[in-house]
Amino acid sequence: MTSNMNTTSEDHRVNLYRAALEGDINCLYTVIQLNPHVLEEIDSIPFVQTPLHVAASVENLLVEHLQFSIEIMRLKPSFAGKLNPEGYTPIHLALQRGHDKMVLRFISINKDLVRAKGKEGYTPLHFATEKGKIDLLAEFLRVCPDSIEDVTIRNETALHIAVKHGNYEALQVLLGWLMRTFKTGARQLEKTILNWKDEEGNTILHAASSRQDDSGVRMVRLLVKTKVDLKAKNFEERSAFDMAEPDGEIRSILVGANANSSVTDVATYAELLKSKMTFIGRISIFISRIKRDITEDQRNAYLIIAALIATATYQSVLSPPGGLFQASVGDNIANTTSLNSTSIAIPMDLLGTSILTGPEFFFFLIYSIISFLASTMIIIILTPAGIVDRMMLMSIFWFLISYVFSLLLISPIPVNPLVGFAIVLLTLSIFLSMRKLFQVWEERKGCGR
Repeated sequence: MTSNMNTTSEDHRVNLYRAALEGDINCLYTVIQLNPHVLEEIDSIPFVQTPLHVAASVENLLVEHLQFSIEIMRLKPSFAGKLNPEGYTPIHLALQRGHDKMVLRFISINKDLVRAKGKEGYTPLHFATEKGKIDLLAEFLRVCPDSIEDVTIRNETALHIAVKHGNYEALQVLLGWLMRTFKTGARQLEKTILNWKDEEGNTILHAASSRQDDSGVRMVRLLVKTKVDLKAKNFEERSAFDMAEPDGEIRSILVGANANSSVTDVATYAELLKSKMTFIGRISIFISRIKRDITEDQRNAYLIIAALIATATYQSVLSPPGGLFQASVGDNIANTTSLNSTSIAIPMDLLGTSILTGPEFFFFLIYSIISFLASTMIIIILTPAGIVDRMMLMSIFWFLISYVFSLLLISPIPVNPLVGFAIVLLTLSIFLSMRKLFQVWEERKGCGR
């Protein structure tokens, strides 16, 4: 009895595979009627040739095969990510057979299939790059941008594969996408992918420089115009310059781009950890820890409060305590002022200055500058890094200059404007240096994680 059931089940699978070869949907449902569990039985096997694999690997793709594949994916979505005994998913087989229409239908149903890993960690993106299928490559990147981050078991990105196989157009497409994408973290992603190292520590520039053909020359000429690190060293302490042919054109291009190997690399993360902690380093770590400990709601609240303090402090310059000396309406020569309804003669050089005495204004100046610098420093620290961040820092800088300049104008004590400007410039330079330092620290591999 058990033997007959197994035989019947095996017959059902044979009929199902025959239906896949012919693209016969009616036969598919005939088998399902005879054995409703046939698809589950196939799916229970870890590595198996499913009907979807069979339909994807036919020699001559017909409309019937395409329709059959879509029907199978609808009935059993898990088949699309199933590996056969050779280590390939159906989309890998469709790519190998050149069934681009089927590939496009697959990713229209499930875009994550672009990241399906087959033998040796190859994804459809890697395969399209290797074969130079630039239209599919562009479509893969459009529907699944995260696929650019996938690497093979050799730690190679799609860019490594393009260089390795001399596919210049594929490299152009990948670089063009990296420069044009606006996904979250795109700037850091571009830098990371361009300088990614394979299992031997080679970047794409290393790989391109080691080629001895025209495609290598074209690739190196293209790469030196990007954000690739021209002086990066592999695990053998060799740069792209070292790997290029001594008297070849590639080395000439690298020399012209200032990629000379005589320049040493920056300190590694291990060397950084062994180095002596500096005072600025301690401050940068302290600030970094504060930033990591506060929540997004707290950050927004602090930014609002700091902005209000900065605004109120700046407003105090426009309306200082006691007001400013002003000329009387009836005075043609503007050498008197009206104070408490009594006309008092005021020297010309005091008009527009604070009524506060010298010592009083001195304390007002010190306290307001401390408040203003502290609030602007909080804004600088809490603002996320980026292009907009740097633009905002410039506006804060000129806002700070305007504030100090206004204080100097209303000061009853003569002050050299250049002294105030120098103080502000020095203070802001310290702030920006501190910000840059803890940003670099945070970017170190594994820092704070």
